[in-house]
Amino acid sequence: MYKMKVTILKEKLKEGLSAVSRIAQKNLSLPILSSVLISSEKNFICLKATDLEMGIKWWALSKTEKDGEIACPLRIFQGLIDGLVSEKILLNLMDKKILLEADNFNAEINGLDAAEFPIIPELDIKTSFNIQAHLLSQGLSQVVEMTATSSVQPEISGVYFNLSGNQLKMAATDSFRLAEKIITLTEKVEEEISFILPQKACKEIVNLFNEKEETLKISLSSNQILLELPMAETSHPKVQFFSRLIEGEYPNYQEIIPQKFDFKSLISRNLFLQNLKTTSLFSNRINEVKIRINQHDQKIELEGQNLDIGQSISILTAEIEGNGEMGVSFDWRFLMDGLAQIKTKDLIFSINKDEGPAVLRPRDDSSYLYLLMPLRT
Repeated sequence: MYKMKVTILKEKLKEGLSAVSRIAQKNLSLPILSSVLISSEKNFICLKATDLEMGIKWWALSKTEKDGEIACPLRIFQGLIDGLVSEKILLNLMDKKILLEADNFNAEINGLDAAEFPIIPELDIKTSFNIQAHLLSQGLSQVVEMTATSSVQPEISGVYFNLSGNQLKMAATDSFRLAEKIITLTEKVEEEISFILPQKACKEIVNLFNEKEETLKISLSSNQILLELPMAETSHPKVQFFSRLIEGEYPNYQEIIPQKFDFKSLISRNLFLQNLKTTSLFSNRINEVKIRINQHDQKIELEGQNLDIGQSISILTAEIEGNGEMGVSFDWRFLMDGLAQIKTKDLIFSINKDEGPAVLRPRDDSSYLYLLMPLRT
């Protein structure tokens, strides 16, 4: 006798498996974490995955004749679904086996007891706010790569969120560079909200919600976060994403952002990027590229020098405010990272003579900045 019987469209099931697959990765110490928990409930099918730090629940409408649940190895199940040509798939559960039926095809997959699957805890919600999914994802994508990878300072291994009024600030730093993105929300929060989200969870949010136009509801407990995306057809959730938060206090990064600059240069982003790529071919073992700013000639010079390879010099025209000239060295990889996140035709490159940080901003856009410390050679 079947313990679960549900019919679902193949494309819907593929979408759900894609959503949970990045979390249900191979785990040798806990094989159950390599599985997806499949459950049928009323008119929905639900897929769940967790790595104990993050968790996801994904729902879709289905024809459910009998409720039930089982944990199934994700890699095998996803490979089968991807290879089918049928529009509809029938899933049955008998004992600890999933019976899969489609046009001219059937298969049996050995499953695991659902009771062995880790519980994804419910949040004791303290506060919530709303944001458009694609705005959050796009903003996160501009800062997430700048987090630290070391566990020595866990506070900077994630992205810092600060919500005050109707402004959400997201910042990330690894002590050598810093990125900040500001998003203006349609609603104001009554009290200031701050938290630190692990980099891995931030990347998962970008992956899950990047092209979604719907509004995300974000809820917080003392040590966890829940992001909930509604279903288009009903008020039922489509996706719930959970993650732990990083404990600790984020550094006051605002203190290191200069308020005044000796030089401000307006430069074509594409020309700067193209010439930096060329110059980087001649960088030395510390990835050094020298930049010379000449306000009198309205030119910026990029130099790469390597004793084993040779030397190159590129000259760019720019609109430079300041007085005189100066030279400074940067790690070209970090400089490239900042340029990659600026999407406008032109950018503003600002710096001081005292070997302080340089700041890159999009032209006519104060919602994003990228700060980079120079090399001290």
